[in-house]
Amino acid sequence: MLGAVAFAAPLAAQNLLWAESDGKLELVRHAEGNTAFVLEGGKSVPSGATRFFLKPTAEYLPVSIAVLDLKFQKGGRAISDEGLAPERLVHAGRFVFTADLEASRALDHVFLVLALDSKQIGDSVYLKGIGHLGAHERRRISIDEVTPFKLAGVRLGGVHLFVDGKEAFNSTLPESQRTDALDRMVATRVAAMQDAAVRPLYAADPVYPATLKDRIEGKVVVTCQVDAHGKVLNPTVTSATNPAFGPAALEAIRQWRFVPRVKDGHAVESAAEVPLDFTPP
Repeated sequence: MLGAVAFAAPLAAQNLLWAESDGKLELVRHAEGNTAFVLEGGKSVPSGATRFFLKPTAEYLPVSIAVLDLKFQKGGRAISDEGLAPERLVHAGRFVFTADLEASRALDHVFLVLALDSKQIGDSVYLKGIGHLGAHERRRISIDEVTPFKLAGVRLGGVHLFVDGKEAFNSTLPESQRTDALDRMVATRVAAMQDAAVRPLYAADPVYPATLKDRIEGKVVVTCQVDAHGKVLNPTVTSATNPAFGPAALEAIRQWRFVPRVKDGHAVESAAEVPLDFTPP
């Protein structure tokens, strides 16, 4: 779906995608193909909207999706003309987007939004439903879109990935932006507590070791220090059902972010013990 869009905030900020229908804004919860779905009366229904708005929200969803081998090409030959109706072959423009997506955790109701910027025609978005992403399973996304407008001067302004309507972190974001966002998310939670134990905020599932051919299930317990900003320090494997799981567990826990222990309204460093499960792919 290509639709007009108003960017109510810089695209670098975290956003929600809203659909406008009959003058009413409704949050896009998921997508199937190029169709946006919204909630009406507690039920998910397709939206007839032709205008979409990326509006800022306070936080990202604390999960991450890697966008790998991204390519965006305007014009030229389509990936395939096979199956296109004759009238679809008469067009003003065409773009091709390809990328591999890989989630740090298993995710459902994923959808992709490509923000297209142009001074000549204004801004627009392309919406595509992704559905399920398995943990650490690369999935190839190929989009070949005929457009009703010429693509001269159009650029890819941003790649946004949403889960159940909330924008997730993705690897096209600068690392400094991800770190700043997590710092704000931690600080918001700390400010709302007087006394609380350490707890996870942002977690990544471990990658199953490729060297293990038996495909057995496993468990690792990692201990670490969590500093006042929720960052992991000095992780150590204290037990593992198989030694091969240890390095993968440490690699995963280094990516985690916690809400630190709060004592008398102040964040303090503390120890944490984290169990990590391994399931064969």
